[in-house]
Amino acid sequence: TDRLGPATTPASILREKLSFRASALVLSSYSYSPTCLVCAVTMTVIKSPLLETNSLSPVKKVSAGSTENARQHSSPWPMTWRVRARLAAAITNSLMVTYVYAAHLSGLDWNRFGNFRAIAEGDLQTVRDYLKTWDLDPVFNHLRLFTFSEAMLENLEVYMIVGTPVALSLFFLELQRTRWLDEVIGRALPGAGSSWMRMLLNAYMASFGITLSFILAIGPFHLELPRAHYICAFLAIGFGCFSLILYLLATKDLNPLLASGDVEAMAWAAQTHDIVRPVLKCVAALHILVFVSATWKAESLADDRAALAFGIVETSLVLAYQVFGGIFFMDDMLMGRALEAPAPAQRKLENNKKAKQPAAAAAVE
Repeated sequence: TDRLGPATTPASILREKLSFRASALVLSSYSYSPTCLVCAVTMTVIKSPLLETNSLSPVKKVSAGSTENARQHSSPWPMTWRVRARLAAAITNSLMVTYVYAAHLSGLDWNRFGNFRAIAEGDLQTVRDYLKTWDLDPVFNHLRLFTFSEAMLENLEVYMIVGTPVALSLFFLELQRTRWLDEVIGRALPGAGSSWMRMLLNAYMASFGITLSFILAIGPFHLELPRAHYICAFLAIGFGCFSLILYLLATKDLNPLLASGDVEAMAWAAQTHDIVRPVLKCVAALHILVFVSATWKAESLADDRAALAFGIVETSLVLAYQVFGGIFFMDDMLMGRALEAPAPAQRKLENNKKAKQPAAAAAVE
């Protein structure tokens, strides 16, 4: 409240309601694994004061400084099929990824740790050395150790059976969400004021779809086809990171939406600023850790510690992508609330009918 100041605009009300839970969520994202972060996100929003109070009208325009108008047309925030589907997809895929990698690690002979990939004296020691000679087959053999790709190969059917419907579900959910956002932003900021944000959101959706395509392609192009597999894996991570960057750029300046007077747009902007963006920044930062661990592994092919560290970080990134796809269930809640609300024209017609009823009754009397 001190940060927001004494003003009591609708935007400040939304920020105040989300601020405490957002702080707890950001701390949890630094303190726990991505799987725990899924639970933290869920509990944060379910217990958020914003969801415990009356809902806000998605289309109603409110004047600056008015707090009562922002609470009109109240109804519960719905747990729609979109919300349930997104959470089910994120949690199911997280459990699948955790199972696949844990099963792989549990099946290894840990008495051999430190000698899984022993390299004879005089052999090449780094990926750079092999690239100079363009002898890639030994590199692929060294790189597969402790990776999620190697774990996936042992449970390929599980990966495809679970991963395929999850990817398709997330794609269609995101397609509907971005179309809804395009409509909300266009209504709140008509004209050229929203064109850049809407263009970036469309680019994000295209990049997100490409990311899912390469994630699914990793299945048929598994480690037994190393060249195709590593190309698909590299492109999946690359487009995943690019999608995150596009979304963060699109939501960089939310102040115009917070001041637009459109309560639906303000609610989305407030929760995006206070919760969604910090979570996505953590996921984006994890790519840096993946790059660092990959460099360590590439420069130390004989070091099992480097291989294990990369495998754990890589799997953590895969789990973090589930948070990336799952965090938008908050938008699905707003979207469900908006779809359930009557259109402005319909509300006006209903109000006119209600106003005419007493007059008609008086005339009959």
